[in-house]
Amino acid sequence: MTINYLILAHTNPLQVKKLVTALNHKNSYFYVHVDLKAKLSPFKDALREFPNLYMLRENQRETCNWGGIGIVKATFTMLKLVDQSGKKGYAVLLSGQDYPVKSTDYIDAFFQSNQGKDFISLFPLPTTRWAWGGMDRLNWYKIDLSDNRGDFVQLPSIHSKEFYSFQCLKKLVKSASRGKIKELQALVYKKSFPAYLKPYGGDTWWALNTETISKILTFIQDHPDLLKYLADSLLPDEMLFQSLVLELNKENLGQINDCLTYVNWSGSIDDPSPQTFTQEDIPRLRDLSPNFLFARKFDINSNPQLLESIEQEVWPAYVK
Repeated sequence: MTINYLILAHTNPLQVKKLVTALNHKNSYFYVHVDLKAKLSPFKDALREFPNLYMLRENQRETCNWGGIGIVKATFTMLKLVDQSGKKGYAVLLSGQDYPVKSTDYIDAFFQSNQGKDFISLFPLPTTRWAWGGMDRLNWYKIDLSDNRGDFVQLPSIHSKEFYSFQCLKKLVKSASRGKIKELQALVYKKSFPAYLKPYGGDTWWALNTETISKILTFIQDHPDLLKYLADSLLPDEMLFQSLVLELNKENLGQINDCLTYVNWSGSIDDPSPQTFTQEDIPRLRDLSPNFLFARKFDINSNPQLLESIEQEVWPAYVK
């Protein structure tokens, strides 16, 4: 069994190298996508020593704006590579700011003992966990005004009563003033989640067995309209895989298990980013459930010793 790590990176090549080093194992393979907004060469230099690592080439890279379709497209490119490789086992989606909170031996044993299961958080939409119940993500259009984080608007179609509001008028004027006339033309069409799927949401990060991955790729190939619909939706990475995994396992819900990545969302309700761990979080990480294999997010620039502390103080607390 192989563990195929799919890493979405955009910053700090040396931290990505540290992540790969920590996860490197005899049955591990790595696929690294670097955001098109970042320079590729520093990542190539940092990761060139790993023969079991594939760095996505320039023509395979996507612009991964926050909440945009780029993350989904980059993930699918890596999933296709895993599927084509024929390496059976698991595909694990991580960010470049994740880190394992268990040793490679523990992680390997965990997947060995849970073969065939999928690990992803999901809940039906609408939900009280998200503003507007998440219905804005399903029915409104996301228009990026630039590549800067948060510089976007969400707009309903002209068929929605919300379109005829002062707030919407302000967003229309703002979009037009930023040269987004072409994008605004989409508002003449009513946007709705495809009827052949039930909408589910959840965290971006997951670990899926390669059989499920193959089924997902086939489903997307058979339903090309799905990615087209998601191209102008907010945070499609928090809806697409969740909806597909539920659909593909609806006759075997026991195969679906919780996400393996721990994220601390204890900050402000208006903060779209998780808390960055510090040295003070070592006890918290040491006391995590045995089913949490990874955590995010970390920054070695502000906490240079933290990852070594995890290896020394957190990993030994668990024996598989």
